[in-house]
Amino acid sequence: MRRLPALAAAAVLVAAAAAGARWLAAPVVVVEDARGGGVLAREPVRPGDVLLLAYVHSSEHVPVRGTFRIEPDGGLSVTETAFAGFGPGLPELGAGDAWRIEGGMIVHEPVGARLAELRVRVAPVTRHRLRLPSGRELDLSALLGTGGPVRVRVARRGGLLLGWSSAD
Repeated sequence: MRRLPALAAAAVLVAAAAAGARWLAAPVVVVEDARGGGVLAREPVRPGDVLLLAYVHSSEHVPVRGTFRIEPDGGLSVTETAFAGFGPGLPELGAGDAWRIEGGMIVHEPVGARLAELRVRVAPVTRHRLRLPSGRELDLSALLGTGGPVRVRVARRGGLLLGWSSAD
């Protein structure tokens, strides 16, 4: 008879450990001041969720928008780059590239473009904004004041799985 409560307690412990491991392994998007200034935002995400970065090009002064899909391995796929003119750092459209004109912007759909993380340099004049999958919008230019580098990455809460960094 004593064996039954012990088995029940063991089952509860195993279930709790599994739930805790699943929570620790859940992916989160981490937005941080790349100068070592700390985490600007952190929130849970799922594969297939989308990040949207919008800003004003620093030399051409045209709006730019980048759309990134979170992949199962934590990488970011570039699904679309939209821009209102050409300039340094913007895509050069080649023969066979998928693109369209929409709302006065050239919308480029690159094939196979992937990033391990996104690094951008923000400044007050560029008005960088990052929309997270939750709908929360971060004014990166305001958060960094005089400007600086921002790093956006997907991490695991506890860093339990190989190939993922911890979310600190």
